[in-house]
Amino acid sequence: RFRTAKEQKAVLDGLADGTLDIVVGTHKLLQPTIRFKNLGLAIIDEEHRFGVRHKEQLKNLRSEVDVLTLTATP
Repeated sequence: RFRTAKEQKAVLDGLADGTLDIVVGTHKLLQPTIRFKNLGLAIIDEEHRFGVRHKEQLKNLRSEVDVLTLTATP
């Protein structure tokens, strides 16, 4: 939301063509229209309150890429 439409398109294009390996983002990255060619690492901040459907999508993602989860829980 803090990026222009042009900047967002450049990031999404980079994810689709494999020029980006790491992405830090919001729920938008879980939309079915977002394509990853060669995602290497996904960083998840658990302070975003993901719903059940989003959590299932993240679990499926873990089988294909490295996932780093950030949490404030000790």
